[in-house]
Amino acid sequence: MTENASGQSAVPTAVLVMNSGSTSLLCPFFGKCDGILLINAANGSKEFRPRKRSDAESMCDLILELKPRRVICGFIDKPEKQRLHAAGIDVRLGACSCTVDELVTSFSSLPRA
Repeated sequence: MTENASGQSAVPTAVLVMNSGSTSLLCPFFGKCDGILLINAANGSKEFRPRKRSDAESMCDLILELKPRRVICGFIDKPEKQRLHAAGIDVRLGACSCTVDELVTSFSSLPRA
């Protein structure tokens, strides 16, 4: 994994979120998320990508299309987890009580899916 001079990861992280107005929250259900928030901790950029359809397979397709190296979700079923792992994506489980920024910052300490 690449780090910048401040020690922040230069690898974008995909967080599966629900959008609640101006706030994005971790979504507890893989196939029911509003979309993916791509976060680059190295430069602070955030980009929301809405889901195309409301099922787990299409959410997995969107993640694979975006090609992040890291994903944070609230829950993931075995078939989707296997697809993402096969693509070399590090999938971690986060708590919905944490902010998205807290989850990204603590990525390495989150439990592996």
